[in-house]
Amino acid sequence: MHAWESIQRVIDHIEANLDEEMEINKLAEVAYLSSFYFQRLFSRLVKKPVREYIKLRRLALACNSLANKD
Repeated sequence: MHAWESIQRVIDHIEANLDEEMEINKLAEVAYLSSFYFQRLFSRLVKKPVREYIKLRRLALACNSLANKD
C-alpha cells in the first residue's frame, strides 16, 4: 500500500467518525503504520498535524450545521 493510500484510509475513517473520540494509536492501526511514522506521514501529506485536522473538520461541520439551521 502506498503512503497516500494509507493516509486516505485514515481520512475516510475520520470523516465517518467525526462525532467520536479518536486516538492516534487507533488511527495509526487504520493506516497499518506505527504511531510515530503515521503522525509524521500525515503531517507531510496533509500539511497539518492529525489533531489539528480533526479539530478543523469538526469546526467546519459545526459551522455548516449552524449555517443550515432555520
